[in-house]
Amino acid sequence: MPPGSLIPDRQLTFSPDLAATIGLEEAILLQGLGELLSGRPQASQCVALSEFERNFPFWEVPKIRELLERLEALGIIHVRHENQNADVIRISAVAAPSALAADKAQTQPAPGRSNPNAKAPPSSYQAEKKSPEPPVVKAAARSWQPSEDLLDLLHLSHGINRQFALSQLPQFSPAPTDPAPDNRFRQHVLSAWRRHQSQHPAFEITAPPAFDQNWRPSDDALDIMAGNGVDLEFIDSMRPEFILYWRERGGPPKEVNSKFIGWIRQRWVRFQAGLGHSPEPRPMTQDWQPSEQVFEVLALSNIERSYATERLGEFRVFWCDSGDLQTSWNSKFLQHVKHQWRWEQGQSGKKGNDHGGQQGRGQSGGEHRTRDRSIADDLSDTSWAN
Repeated sequence: MPPGSLIPDRQLTFSPDLAATIGLEEAILLQGLGELLSGRPQASQCVALSEFERNFPFWEVPKIRELLERLEALGIIHVRHENQNADVIRISAVAAPSALAADKAQTQPAPGRSNPNAKAPPSSYQAEKKSPEPPVVKAAARSWQPSEDLLDLLHLSHGINRQFALSQLPQFSPAPTDPAPDNRFRQHVLSAWRRHQSQHPAFEITAPPAFDQNWRPSDDALDIMAGNGVDLEFIDSMRPEFILYWRERGGPPKEVNSKFIGWIRQRWVRFQAGLGHSPEPRPMTQDWQPSEQVFEVLALSNIERSYATERLGEFRVFWCDSGDLQTSWNSKFLQHVKHQWRWEQGQSGKKGNDHGGQQGRGQSGGEHRTRDRSIADDLSDTSWAN
């Protein structure tokens, strides 16, 4: 640039009509591209990206690639990368820029012809207007196709097959100057796919069954409980209690069948257990007998079965006379026998200390037991529970 001059040595020129048709940046790049390719033979229309950087220093390489893609999307040029060098591209013209500007001029009336009642043009112009060629931009929009990479992405990431994606092309029209039509098409296909999926019967939400007195567990839940040995009559007898329990808490739980299985298992184990508590307290009877599990537990404490059997009669008489009710007579009898055993063991130890190791038991003539308290006192003693 000469000193004191505001005009640069080299100027970039472009057509205003072309810029109004395809965009300002596209027109500048297309005009400069024409200068780069002028004088070159058809077979050697290869341009390196470094040449673009020298001629357009105000643009970076990504911006230049983006503008070339826009021109290719408009159907003006065709860009192909050379296999040997990715920085060298081969460019071939598809539509002349003058055709775009001429088509723009035909679609816009001149300022002097804005009156709708103006006189018609000559017949030669009328014949030309009857069959106008479609604009290059519209033809390019109609012929746009998604890339193979985009179709693969839709299939791998979202499970959308190729046929469904291509069927959305008639409803999609990319803008002439859209820099990324693939992204817009991807969003368009995803929206159509969601609408298609929402109409599928598999995605319909069915209303849950009513949780009232007629509620029944599912067949799968019944099979699981029957496989665990739970009686079906027992299951049905516990069902009203389960329904009432959850209705008082506002409604059934989310996993109602799983909750019901756990509910039944707990009560079935309690029902089957020999030392389990009965749901209702019961009185003592004259023919009551402890279960075998009571004797097994006593044997773990080195208490013989005969010792427990000797105290069964007085245990029955006392509690039959008292008229008390218990939910588990097995537990009550087990505690009574253990208490008697500890008390007698303590008395034997105390007696041995009082005699000082003397052999007085043989001199007294015969075996006997000494009791300091009556049976009624022993049975009514509740100090063992403290």
